[in-house]
Amino acid sequence: MKYWKASLYTLLLLCSYACSTQEPSFDKDEEVVPPEEEQKEYEDLFTDSKYLRGFKVGSTDESNGQVQGYLNYNEVATGTPVWLIAQWNCMNNDILRSNYTGSGSTHEYKTEDGNRINVNTQTGVIILDLNTVSEYGKNGIASNPRKANEPWPTMLLEYGLTEQEILKVSDKQEIRMAVDFNVLKAEDKMPTGSTDPGLHTAQFQWFITVQNRNLSSPDFGRYIWFGLNLYDKRFDFAPLYAAEDGGKEQNTGAFIYMPDMRDIMGQQGKTEIGKNMRVDYDVLPVIKKAFALAQQRKYLIHTRWEELYIGASNIGWEIPGTYNAAVQINSFNVKYR
Repeated sequence: MKYWKASLYTLLLLCSYACSTQEPSFDKDEEVVPPEEEQKEYEDLFTDSKYLRGFKVGSTDESNGQVQGYLNYNEVATGTPVWLIAQWNCMNNDILRSNYTGSGSTHEYKTEDGNRINVNTQTGVIILDLNTVSEYGKNGIASNPRKANEPWPTMLLEYGLTEQEILKVSDKQEIRMAVDFNVLKAEDKMPTGSTDPGLHTAQFQWFITVQNRNLSSPDFGRYIWFGLNLYDKRFDFAPLYAAEDGGKEQNTGAFIYMPDMRDIMGQQGKTEIGKNMRVDYDVLPVIKKAFALAQQRKYLIHTRWEELYIGASNIGWEIPGTYNAAVQINSFNVKYR
């Protein structure tokens, strides 16, 4: 399975801050047909949504794309993991050196300085807790607060699709990104008066890759990062963002597209600490817009719409500032028909 690096956000930080009735009646013998919406059936893209198989774990070093170990719930997990925990730049909080506690279906890994993964394999609820106060100004990241072009800690839950799982985009009627979550904390630990919104924030985001998988195409393997910025400490609703992934040594150089979140969040309003949030949004029309804009900006210029597939996904924290943040993800999946 492809292990996807997720160093996406320096330009995102710089640019997104600047962007700154009446019921029908029926005869007694007339057959009542349910509304079209109630007849829709969707397939789920991700497997093992309750994390019964445990997790692969990546390196704290962004230049190392190899799996470093496994979280197997003290050898209770069964089967080969399909999920991976990415933990770039958590030099002082390597989850592979954490303490494990388990009780029934609840499993928790916690480092000495506070990074935590808590998962319930009965409900599929997972908590990602990333504490950057123990990283900035210490081993791995020289400055506190972070300076331009310096790296930042992440905690991401990643899924790379196999050749049998990759999802063709062009023949689908709908592709929905559905997530139920609650941001539990986003504590500001920035040195007083040091916050630069162009460099510092805490972001909870969900990305999928939209990738050319035609072996005979000059663009084979190239992709767009398509994402939802579900929580960003700087904004009530994160604005539209479309630019190249870059701005530091480790980056993908791919085109990133993130739609304005105001309409996507709907009537529930902005994400707030401790507030249960749910997004269930058909992103297929927006992916079409993202692809058109990418080609206009000279990305994937040798790619046809029919050659695009969803190839990977990641969800979690990118924290290019001194913040301690946690999120509870009750469920998430890409649904399609």
